[in-house]
Amino acid sequence: MFELNDNITIKEYLVEDSPVYTIDNFYKNPEEIVDFLLENEPEFHKIDEHPSFNSIYFEDKRHEFKYDEVSKVYEFLKGICKQNPYTNGEEIVTNFFKFKKNSFNDYTNNYWFPHTDYGYTAIIYLNENDFYSGTNLYKNLNPNEYPDTGAYWTPEHYEPWKSKEKFELIHSIEPKYNRMILFDGFKYYHGMNICNDDYSGETYRMNQALFFRNVNYIDN
Repeated sequence: MFELNDNITIKEYLVEDSPVYTIDNFYKNPEEIVDFLLENEPEFHKIDEHPSFNSIYFEDKRHEFKYDEVSKVYEFLKGICKQNPYTNGEEIVTNFFKFKKNSFNDYTNNYWFPHTDYGYTAIIYLNENDFYSGTNLYKNLNPNEYPDTGAYWTPEHYEPWKSKEKFELIHSIEPKYNRMILFDGFKYYHGMNICNDDYSGETYRMNQALFFRNVNYIDN
């Protein structure tokens, strides 16, 4: 099910001095993957963490379970970014996200949860009609308030929106169905590019995520 297309073309470009890799038509049968994920209900992410507005103003759900077939995807991407998987390289991890129309979700004046990851981060977009909600890369303008430790400063779902005055948008990576993107999530703050109400209804913003580890990353 997680078989890659036969004729893969890797595109590379620089954001500042850091490479971003993209591959269109990544999976051979992406519709099977989407069906499989939809048949297996994702769980609310960090639902036991408090305070939290998850399930109140938005729904942040994830799949996180072992699935051996995914190991070949990790191995392929490891060959590009030259980093080892963050975990055992056999996990399906997804982001299923939708918002409720509420003043809490002020995407006009804020960015959604800029954060860093463990190393290179891969995302495969799984929405067929998504032309806007890609991935933003940021520069942290307030390192004293938001130290570059990879840690969260408040519970993730309590204050996820951050003022646009505190982060500089460096680059927006465009989404496309079955497009894989691979970027340095350890170097750059990043997050969903929420800029309209596309996911303020019944449709989830869906993607698969794969994480790799920078040798300088230290678990908190």
